[in-house]
Amino acid sequence: MEWVITALLSLWLVLSALCTIFMKNPVHVILAFLSVILAMAGIFLQMKAELLAGLQLIIYAVAIVVFYVLVITVIPWEKVKRFEGIYKQELFWGAPFFLISFLLMSYMVLKGKFAQPLNVISGDNVRDVGKNLFTSYLFPFEVASVILLVAMIGAILLGRKEE
Repeated sequence: MEWVITALLSLWLVLSALCTIFMKNPVHVILAFLSVILAMAGIFLQMKAELLAGLQLIIYAVAIVVFYVLVITVIPWEKVKRFEGIYKQELFWGAPFFLISFLLMSYMVLKGKFAQPLNVISGDNVRDVGKNLFTSYLFPFEVASVILLVAMIGAILLGRKEE
């Protein structure tokens, strides 16, 4: 029965992610992204990682979605409309990277040994997540904060009035 729930949550996650990528209306994109967050939290709950599910909902569903709504209200969409369309050069360079990444991930899923966790959680979920986040995963954590800062500065620059 668990695999049915995992399969349904995974299907929900993939469909929501595709909607997030391919929808054109920014409000619909935010709703699809919120659906991705909810599906991911459901997967975390299915894996008995209640803390990660809670953090997923608190951090992403509240903070990031509010940030996206702020960006949508600040950006003048007349400027953005000028850049709509298919970016052929980006598609030309991005398609091989996407294909290579997909093939590598497929190989890892089919041949990799993912059943053996590196850091076994001892029972204190909060302490172990905090320890891993600020020791093993400190660099990706800081990179994510820099990416969010750059996105916020970009939104401010796009939203300011030209004189």
